[in-house]
Amino acid sequence: MDTLRGDATSQTIEGHLRPDLDDLDRLRAVWAEHRGPREERSRARRELARRRAFDLGGGPELADLLEATAAEEMSGPALTPDYVAELAARAASLPGTAGRCPPLDGAGAAGVARAAGAPGHPVVRAVHTYVTCVDALTGADPERAGEERGWALPWVLASLVLQRADFPPLVPDAGVPACTGAGGSRRVDLCARHLGRLVATSLRTELSRLPSHPGPSPASAPPLAAATHRRALEYLRDRRGPLLQVLGSLDDGASADVHAGSAPQPSREVGAPPERALLSPGAPHWWACLALGVGETALVLYVIVQEVGPSSTGVLAVTADARLTTGEGVREAPLMSDVDGVTVMPNDSADERWPLVRDLVDEALSRSMDQLTRA
Repeated sequence: MDTLRGDATSQTIEGHLRPDLDDLDRLRAVWAEHRGPREERSRARRELARRRAFDLGGGPELADLLEATAAEEMSGPALTPDYVAELAARAASLPGTAGRCPPLDGAGAAGVARAAGAPGHPVVRAVHTYVTCVDALTGADPERAGEERGWALPWVLASLVLQRADFPPLVPDAGVPACTGAGGSRRVDLCARHLGRLVATSLRTELSRLPSHPGPSPASAPPLAAATHRRALEYLRDRRGPLLQVLGSLDDGASADVHAGSAPQPSREVGAPPERALLSPGAPHWWACLALGVGETALVLYVIVQEVGPSSTGVLAVTADARLTTGEGVREAPLMSDVDGVTVMPNDSADERWPLVRDLVDEALSRSMDQLTRA
């Protein structure tokens, strides 16, 4: 890899991630303070790695690779060209297509090692390593654009870079945008932002595994959670009218109703959110929902403000999920992935995070209308 191009790529990635790096550092500091027992953390990482491998269609070999490289012991060895080549050979020899990569030559391994050892923020370095690996594997063949989302090696290398800097490991995510677009155009911006959000998701996930102190949920939400919940509830009320007009053009009997609830006070009209939507089942959470109905079809969209891990962390997450009812019965209707959630830190204000929460709600509303009208 050309060193000048490598420097330019690193600077480009840092430019795309700069607004998020302070947030990631703050979240990592909270995680480091509350990370819990190492044995429990290692067990959870092994389970997640194996589950993700099988979700991607891989077999035991891919699961073993992801599990091994997610182990904390792997955070020690430096990513030298020889070590990169060793991992590349293992990824290239995976059976089937899930996770298997094209061969990586010596020059490619050396370029990846340089990216992994470059100065800079660990998340920038991890993304740079991922992009450099994809470039090396893709080569000059534009027909391979987009294939990297199924390759294990870029994920393994980026994860090891993060672990060496005391971040949790990454697991492959099929939703990552391609680094290379049609015709070979580079799309580092979308890829970098998505990977940055994945780092935040991995920190939230590890925090959420920490046991909360047993006991009844608080009667009222903490101030930041209450303010965020109130903004989401008010926004759904504002959006109700325009959405009802759209649905009314399809069915005169269409309905759109807003409800609110919490862990200790569920709504009788719509019930509690799907458990899948909760990072820590049983942890305190508060939600606003919009119940939409057209004919025999109904969809309930939940916007959930929830504590992440023990209350002492002060970290909140805002997520969205839905439940769809048709003539065939009731089923969960996943709208957003884990990476779409918004993290709210203890020293934030509701106003600071509101633009991100609003974007999340708008996207969830758009997808809800799409699912409702197609059901």
